Amino acid sequence: MLVKTAINARPTRLIRSSVALNPLQSNLLFLLIAFGSLLLIATVHVALVNTLIIFFTITGIGLRLCNRTSVDLGDTKLKILSSFWILKVIITLVLLYVGWIPQLDPSSVSWGYDPQRFYIDAFDLIENGWKPLAGSNYQGIIYYYGLIFYLFGYNPVIPALFNAFVTLLATLFLVRCVYGFVRDRTTKDWTIAGLLLVPEVLWYDVMTARETLMAALIIFAVLGIGRYLVGIRNLRFSTALLLSGTSLFAITALRTSMAIPVVASICVMIVFIRTKQKIGAFSKFVVIGASIAVLLTGPFIQELAGGSEIDYFAMLNNVQSFQDNTASSSDMSWSENSIGLLLKPNNAFQSLLFLLPRMVLYLSAPLPNVSISIPQLINGSWSEWQGLMTLPTSAMMLLGLPFALAGGALAWRLHRRQPAPLVLNITFWITWIAVAGGNIVIHERYRIMFTLLLFSCIWFGYTRCTQIDVNLWKMRWFSLLATSAMFYVGYKVIA
Repeated sequence: MLVKTAINARPTRLIRSSVALNPLQSNLLFLLIAFGSLLLIATVHVALVNTLIIFFTITGIGLRLCNRTSVDLGDTKLKILSSFWILKVIITLVLLYVGWIPQLDPSSVSWGYDPQRFYIDAFDLIENGWKPLAGSNYQGIIYYYGLIFYLFGYNPVIPALFNAFVTLLATLFLVRCVYGFVRDRTTKDWTIAGLLLVPEVLWYDVMTARETLMAALIIFAVLGIGRYLVGIRNLRFSTALLLSGTSLFAITALRTSMAIPVVASICVMIVFIRTKQKIGAFSKFVVIGASIAVLLTGPFIQELAGGSEIDYFAMLNNVQSFQDNTASSSDMSWSENSIGLLLKPNNAFQSLLFLLPRMVLYLSAPLPNVSISIPQLINGSWSEWQGLMTLPTSAMMLLGLPFALAGGALAWRLHRRQPAPLVLNITFWITWIAVAGGNIVIHERYRIMFTLLLFSCIWFGYTRCTQIDVNLWKMRWFSLLATSAMFYVGYKVIA
């Protein structure tokens, strides 16, 4: 049953909020503009004018979109989105200069991280006349950042600002979706705005990585179709298909393997969710057929971009066999008595058997390692700043998962008469399973692709489930964590 704090059947479209910022937001905006302008003028020596224009433009458009979201959803408490957006831009600039730029140089002792290489490779791609110097399985992201650098200039500030803005677009789209997925309003619904300030998302937006962009594309691709299926805002079929198709196409270019869980999510929703739209067998066939067709174009797109050869069957074999996976390479530095190494699969049965503990590891990483070096933070070590931003996120995930579990159980109980919440849960669970099962190496960077979806599911459980339901799942989840912790200590001591 839904919590008793539900107050309105549907947000009225008559509610309108002022575009004007409140005093706190005005002060924050002044701080951002003054601090950001002085910082960029003092430090940016390449494409300064373009950088300033992008900075002012995305800040202003972001504020406008946040306000529009609050108005359209009829919840004045969502005005806090504007405050969080200003804070997000401030934090992005701070993290960029204290934790990323100091070691963004090939001569750095900490050089070699994928996002560092993407930054250099994107510029080299432009210098080489858009001809890749070498094939790789991440060629699409090189073209993406290369295009940004070609159009606006080559410095690390520009991609960070673009990443922050893309994440904002995905977050606001996700907020609109989840508000549309629930029938009633509660006094706690505004807390979904906190998605803008998830620590590790703030961090990965700073760098020239592909994970936050992938997270946005997954949200657009799956929920774009999902909200049409459950009748949100009377969307046109062609519009939903265009949004999902375009996003899925981009996924095949940027991280081809993730197109598989996206297509799987769409197929599961079409087959198992009772839709409110009058979708006949032909329309369902069109969606599924189009999704599979785009999936099959992935290898061709990678080949066209000069990337490594893509073979889906070989990918499947690699995640089932440690010996055939790059994780077994001598270049990989596994820690002594590594739990991740203990859970390496050698066949299909083991990959399924180890799936659940690997899913738990993806939430807890880098825990229990909580050591952060203050001197290294001061010296601008990206790895220390990454640890600082991922540790609180891991704690939030572990503490919040019972709400997501309770929310998932509620969504399943309601799915016949209220199928919309199940769309969110299907997207999250399949993506989480794909990340945990599709990567032998446990790296918290990969979980970014389901981080926003997880916290959205936590929000649904927090705002919609009774305390009794949540307590039941807390008992189950924390019992599992306690058992896992005892096993971890025993393994580290005995092994």
